[in-house]
Amino acid sequence: MSEPKFYSYGDVKLGRGDFDLPPVLIGTLFYQGQPIVNRKNSEIFNETKALKRINMQLSLSKQYKIPNLIEISATKPDALIKYLEFYLNNFDPPFILGGNFESRVAGIKYLSEHGVKPDQYIYNTISNLKNKQELEILQKYKIQSTVVLILGSENMTSTQRYEYITGKNQPNDISIIDGLKSLGIEKIWIDGGVINLESLAHVLETQQLVSTALQLPVGTAPNLFLFQYSSPRLNIKFHTRYRRASIMFIATWYSNFIFYGAIEDAKESFSSAYQSLEFKKIIRSKNMKLFKQ
Repeated sequence: MSEPKFYSYGDVKLGRGDFDLPPVLIGTLFYQGQPIVNRKNSEIFNETKALKRINMQLSLSKQYKIPNLIEISATKPDALIKYLEFYLNNFDPPFILGGNFESRVAGIKYLSEHGVKPDQYIYNTISNLKNKQELEILQKYKIQSTVVLILGSENMTSTQRYEYITGKNQPNDISIIDGLKSLGIEKIWIDGGVINLESLAHVLETQQLVSTALQLPVGTAPNLFLFQYSSPRLNIKFHTRYRRASIMFIATWYSNFIFYGAIEDAKESFSSAYQSLEFKKIIRSKNMKLFKQ
């Protein structure tokens, strides 16, 4: 009996090996500079607004029938613990554990102490196997899922990106994928690492290659470069909103997951992904070869 072509996290199904399932859309909460977080003390935040944003994403997910996850991020360990406490008091796992390394370590320890199992969240991210402390933490706390971020230049080709995760370029002459598996990590996500519009093209090509060859979930944060196109002569808020919508449409076609960015951008992200999926259905139902299926 063949393995299912998805990973399960509660009710969330994350596709792998193809792009038949809708991508999991991931909104980031408590990111650096988010207006609901106190600028002087990041442990203080507006709980009412945080709840509103999470519930908005949940509502959009239900409306459009697109799975979702929340990424909880922080740049300070004590702040991340406050955010996790708030989230777990109001919602159930699964979720993405983000933030800088020190914060993630504090988060893992907090979750372990409070009975949240390591298969109930996803560790975001790891880019190499050079940090011995990180490897020890992942193994000690039996982390089951982690996102691998491919770091490279904007013109790094899909072949080079594939080599980044499969080549024996890590300590002890192993690949990052094999190294993570040796630590007991069973579910590995591959994030292409977008820098600009050109890099997004290479990343989407890489996602097709990795999906076919390795049967792993692939995705990215396609909106990261949008600040480059902001203009003081335009309404920056709406200018980037419409660009985000168009990029989400494209990224949805070949992604199993998408870190769409700030959770405040949920409306255009979910609606754009939905339209892309509906368009894809039409292409398939008509047996058209407009894009590769």
